[in-house]
Amino acid sequence: MRARVLRRHLGRELGRRWWQWAVLLGWVLTLQVVALAWAKQAHAQTTVPYFKIQAQDSYASARRYAGVTAPARSAQLGFKRSGEVAQVLVDQGASVAKGQALAHLDAAGLRAELQQADANVAHAAANLNAHRAAAQLAMNTEQRMRKLRASGHASKQTYDEVFLDLQAKAAQVEVAKANKLRAEAAQQAARVALEEAAIIAPFEGVVQARYLDEGSQVQPGPAVLKVIETGAVEAQVGVPSAVAPKLQPGTRHTLYSNGAQLVGRLTTVLPEVDRNTRTVNAIFTLEDASPRSRLTLGAVVELEFTEQVASPGFWLPMSALTAADRGLWSVYVINPDDIIERRLLEIVHSEADRVFARGTLSDADRVVHTGVQRVVPGQAVVPVPALQARL
Repeated sequence: MRARVLRRHLGRELGRRWWQWAVLLGWVLTLQVVALAWAKQAHAQTTVPYFKIQAQDSYASARRYAGVTAPARSAQLGFKRSGEVAQVLVDQGASVAKGQALAHLDAAGLRAELQQADANVAHAAANLNAHRAAAQLAMNTEQRMRKLRASGHASKQTYDEVFLDLQAKAAQVEVAKANKLRAEAAQQAARVALEEAAIIAPFEGVVQARYLDEGSQVQPGPAVLKVIETGAVEAQVGVPSAVAPKLQPGTRHTLYSNGAQLVGRLTTVLPEVDRNTRTVNAIFTLEDASPRSRLTLGAVVELEFTEQVASPGFWLPMSALTAADRGLWSVYVINPDDIIERRLLEIVHSEADRVFARGTLSDADRVVHTGVQRVVPGQAVVPVPALQARL
């Protein structure tokens, strides 16, 4: 009897517990259905900014190539004659004008030689004048004797003597002329020698170096001063040999130095490849006077050169990219049904805030512009045109 009552009590207790568990399970299933419905509704109402891509046949690639500034002209100046240095009139950093005397040799001997040459020229000129006078007298005598010979008042012997004297006097004039020319040549050589005893600035510039002082004995050739031109500054930029043919002499290009923008006219592109840098030197004449006046010679400059590269693809903002496997990248595209799809890309060229890529894209595809972390493939979205999505 007790066993039957116990079994009946146990059955009622199990039935009551089962009903509680069934109610609890029903609430859980209801909550899951509601959560799924809310999630689906949330996904369906996610707004996504997009932009339409445009297919391109090529892209502009801007590169910068480094170089240095240099004077348009520089000269190592020395004496053309040997001797003792008497004066060095300038020091390092001194500004010089074209034609200015910079240094002198001791030229006392050269000045004496010039004086002697002047005297020789004067002597030769006087001697020439004397022979010309004698020749003129001989000519007059010959003319009178010719008339007397014609009238029979002079013998043939007498006339021949007068005629030959005229010929001798004329020859002496020619010798005197030659002596005068030789004396003048010696005089000019003495003047040149005296000029070569001085160093003259070949152009306007600044003394970069001074190698010798007064009292030094010099031979022809070794440098005494180095002068660099300040009126014009060049930029020597190394560019790859593949880029060199695209640079045309006479064209203007943009260069940069210490944040300053310069304009340079391409003078020439040297034909030889540098063995160390494997580049060729492009020479530019800087045209901007204001930045150039503050530009230090030997400063680093950069040439900005933009070239058009033939390659089909699309411009995309960095914000639209997501990483993919095997070194590839991807973007999210909104299909005509407003569903997110993933497309793989290969980046061809990159810049600060955009890339040029090619891949499984088509012209006018709607690409997600920002917020790529909020969407997944297969998600339904509400597309909204992105602001400032121009590329």
